[in-house]
Amino acid sequence: MDLSMQQQQKLDMKLALTPQIKQSLEILKFSMEELENFIREEANSNPLIELKEPSSIEQTIEMARLQGDYGGGTSVSNGEALDPLNQVAGSTYSLELHLLEQLAMEKGLTRTEKEVIVYFIQNVNEVGYLVCDLEEVAFRFDLSMDECEKLLQILQSYEPVGIGARNLTECLLIQLNYKKDAPVLAAPFVQHHLEQLANREFQELAKQYETTIEEVQSVLLYIQQLNPYPMIEVEHERTEYIVPDLIVELLNGEVIIRINDVSLPQLSINTYYEELLRTNRDEETNHYLKTKLSDALLLMRGIEQRHETIYKITNFIFQRQKEFLVEGRIALKPLRLKDIAQLAELHESTVSRAIHDKFIQTPKGIFPMKDFFVRGIKTESGEIESTILIKEKIKTMIEQESKPLSDQKIANILMAEGIQIARRTVAKYREELGFLQSTKRAKKE
Repeated sequence: MDLSMQQQQKLDMKLALTPQIKQSLEILKFSMEELENFIREEANSNPLIELKEPSSIEQTIEMARLQGDYGGGTSVSNGEALDPLNQVAGSTYSLELHLLEQLAMEKGLTRTEKEVIVYFIQNVNEVGYLVCDLEEVAFRFDLSMDECEKLLQILQSYEPVGIGARNLTECLLIQLNYKKDAPVLAAPFVQHHLEQLANREFQELAKQYETTIEEVQSVLLYIQQLNPYPMIEVEHERTEYIVPDLIVELLNGEVIIRINDVSLPQLSINTYYEELLRTNRDEETNHYLKTKLSDALLLMRGIEQRHETIYKITNFIFQRQKEFLVEGRIALKPLRLKDIAQLAELHESTVSRAIHDKFIQTPKGIFPMKDFFVRGIKTESGEIESTILIKEKIKTMIEQESKPLSDQKIANILMAEGIQIARRTVAKYREELGFLQSTKRAKKE
């Protein structure tokens, strides 16, 4: 046997990822928030990138619109501040925006009523108290005091609880109204005896309300757990709102898709450095500027490709899942990454990157993109039934059972309907739905 070493040439084709392709794939995987941070980091290190910040009004309106129809029927593209939400400034997430998002959920309010509540919101101070006079508001908007009070109560129903109160007493009473476990004496103590509680006049209060000193002290401890400054709750326990990457709507039976890039700054090339590149004679400086110009153009193209890819994938998703926009999750059909990859003529890994950590705003709420990819089970007719629909069938059977159905019995019923499913699969779905085994489920009377 010849064991001598020999040199041989071998032709092997491999896909080499250039820095441009790597950056493009990285940008594709970013969520909208990550992309915004990445853009700002690149702009900080590249003098040729110039950022134009998005309009704070546009961001405010968009955030409110995402939470529901706020009734602003007039376009603001003409620059006319006709909608009350146009009056709100501030580019960062604030108490004002937090309250506007809740106002956007209100249905049945007139334009004037919304304007009044927006005015109230603009007159909530840094700790959450209302600082405008109701008589002045009534005169300003030509309303009665009763109408103003009712509109203020709408604001006071928002989170954080106690917002829009005019003083400490009202703030605490609003909170007590939402507390099911509040002691009976808590409300009258807050309304009439805060000063006595502060002075620890427990004996006098116990005598007046025919109770014990210990009970008075217990009520005081409960009141002390309430929040005298509603804004503190927003500052320290702020709810994290999901900002969707795409918005999908159904208009006259047609699926409308748009990229939600309202928070992204617009990129352009700095004209000063662009002119310097044309006129400068220094070779080293020119090399630096050319490199930075290439990086800037690469970033801009990468963002454009990201949007195009995500839009294309979403379009194919809702060609399949259009009924979801009307009927919700129960209407989701089986769909695989492979299916979308073939339709969009993309690699499966590219589709996976594109849907990673992305969210879609729909008429049924905000959902991760991955939720629209649904596994299925084959039926006798050769069709694929979605696991969501099968789980719904199992849920309905268990909720309507006259006596507990075993997993095998449920499997038999489904198989009689043409759905090929094993007992262990039924058991798995039952557990995911939160139901106990048949032997542990209480029999219905």
